[in-house]
Amino acid sequence: MDLSWRAEMEPSQSPSPWFEAWFDNPHYHQLYGNRSYAEAEAFVSAMHTQWGWDNLSLLDLACGKGRHARAAALKGHAVVGVDLSPNSIASARLEHDDVSGLTFLEGDMRDFNLKQQFDGILNLFTSFGYFSEPQDHLAVLANVYAHLKPGGFFVLDFLDVHFAQRHLVSSEQLERGGVNYSISRTLTPPVAGGYPTFVKHIVHEGPDGKKEHVERVAALDNTHLTAMMTQSGFEILGRYGSYALEPWSEGESNRLILHARKS
Repeated sequence: MDLSWRAEMEPSQSPSPWFEAWFDNPHYHQLYGNRSYAEAEAFVSAMHTQWGWDNLSLLDLACGKGRHARAAALKGHAVVGVDLSPNSIASARLEHDDVSGLTFLEGDMRDFNLKQQFDGILNLFTSFGYFSEPQDHLAVLANVYAHLKPGGFFVLDFLDVHFAQRHLVSSEQLERGGVNYSISRTLTPPVAGGYPTFVKHIVHEGPDGKKEHVERVAALDNTHLTAMMTQSGFEILGRYGSYALEPWSEGESNRLILHARKS
């Protein structure tokens, strides 16, 4: 993977992983509250049609507030959504209680155990690559594998890191709900056997002063992800570059969507 690194070094890591507090923070939900339900419905419809889904049992892993899970349930599938954030799960249960065949549960993607296997598992909208230790990514894939029926499928929707690097917006200002957020982005080199990482710093002012949050996503390219999936026992069936499931082209597509099967 030939990437040009920025020189900035990261500050020391806090004892708790960044995502534990941030994904449950009200400002996370405010900043990203405009995510499109129409986009989710179109993506689920494309998968439903492309792969001939029919009355499946599905797990939406890292489901957030459940927009993809809802879309799949409305297609007639029995869907379980799992997310680490209690606030996201509470919101999902409240927002989608009118949809049958839809259940939401709290769980860590590395070690949840539903004592159930599914026809398919979805991990969508770059909900992977959050961990500083490479073995944690493999733990997620091992858990996905264990929760699939023989021959079951897995859809991993990730960013194309080469496209993301070329189009990286280093800084911007966003206003959400009367709050101004200052956002900066960098790509940092790997440390101690890890992966290069996209880092987003988010700063906002509030009544109690300035607050800063950070997001980190490992810059896992097709070579990384394919090796990890193969090591975990998956057979790659296809790669797609958009939510319309157009063909993937490295560096030209904004998404890298892997469609895999439990072998």
